[in-house]
Amino acid sequence: MSVSLKIGFIKYFKVLLIVIFLFILASNAETLDIMGDSLEVRLLIIGQGDPVYSLFGHTGIAIKNKENGRDIFYDFGNFSFEEDKFFENFAFGHMLYMAYAAYTKSYISSVLQEKRNITEYVLNLSAENKLEMYNNLNIMVLPENRNYQYHHYKDNCSTRIRDYINDAVDGQLKIKTELNKGSTFRKSFLRFTAHKTGLGSSLSILQGPGIDKDITIWQEMYLPDTLENVIKDFNYKNSKGEIVPLVDSINIISKDEDRVRIPESYTPPYGKAIIISLLLSSFIVLLNYQSRKNHKIPFVVLNIFWGLVLGLLGSVLLFMVAFTGHTYSFNNLNLFMINPIALFVIPAAILYLKKGSKWRSKLDMLWYIQLVSALIMIILKASTPVKQDNLLEIILIFPILFAFTPLIPKLIDKKRLTS
Repeated sequence: MSVSLKIGFIKYFKVLLIVIFLFILASNAETLDIMGDSLEVRLLIIGQGDPVYSLFGHTGIAIKNKENGRDIFYDFGNFSFEEDKFFENFAFGHMLYMAYAAYTKSYISSVLQEKRNITEYVLNLSAENKLEMYNNLNIMVLPENRNYQYHHYKDNCSTRIRDYINDAVDGQLKIKTELNKGSTFRKSFLRFTAHKTGLGSSLSILQGPGIDKDITIWQEMYLPDTLENVIKDFNYKNSKGEIVPLVDSINIISKDEDRVRIPESYTPPYGKAIIISLLLSSFIVLLNYQSRKNHKIPFVVLNIFWGLVLGLLGSVLLFMVAFTGHTYSFNNLNLFMINPIALFVIPAAILYLKKGSKWRSKLDMLWYIQLVSALIMIILKASTPVKQDNLLEIILIFPILFAFTPLIPKLIDKKRLTS
């Protein structure tokens, strides 16, 4: 390249930098000149999606500048599977989420492709508070500010939006909703998994008594559904001393009739659990009894299966309680009933099949240990302040543990001898 061409290229590059710099200054000047009266603030409530992480819905704030038509959606529910150590952070309870800004039209378009419900609430706020919210959100989505430590119940996409709305009404949202009793974290989240067979129970087993304390409506607004139900009927006192509605208008952007309706409250399926538990435990007792009459293989297979299920689930429980930051799993009483000791059932069952009665007594002893441990848990529930809502798990698991012990087969044999 000749010297003259190099000089020409350098001059062109300098001019380009100056143009870019002036464009940035112009953009910033436009931002500074924005008046609160020109802003329209809407709360968007997005319904359930299909993946597990989207079952609880989503929410965010859209702010439109009516002078230039610029419409930006702000939300706090973003994470990336590509993040460094994502799965490690997820396992240890150190999830990083981020605030994100996108064009509202583009965001809504992506949600519509997922066939999720979208409802828009235009908020009735003062010009000053709208501008303050707008500025604060723009600061929060900057790369140096956007990341935060996610907590499913205490710090998530919905609680963050709740807090911005609360600031915009001078703290009145929190004052009023803290006076109203909600449900519990467990019962409130189980409403959203009621239509997914087994999912709610699986998530519930992994969580301890910390999510069974009574909570206020303010706390329950970790769910977009609860936030929506509160704000649409909420009134507050504005700067003039007038009582005004928080919501100016409601726009239903999308409503998929095929989506399951979320129940207003959760009713545990105790009836189904009793039937399933009785059927399973009766089947186990039958094979348990037959195994003592030299029909070992079906009972051994059943031992291996349940030893694996309870042992692996118990290992996950122990890991979450002892080694992670999943605070909602701490002090989990289910560990007494579902624990890694069940894994020892597998080799004991195999050795029983190969070597006979000597290992049968060891196998029986392992199930006795599990049963006694479950009984200790029930006593602790009844006699200590630790209250965990795990009656459903007890109904399902306790009869199975009992069925694997030799108690009923021995009782049957004893009656026959007596006869």
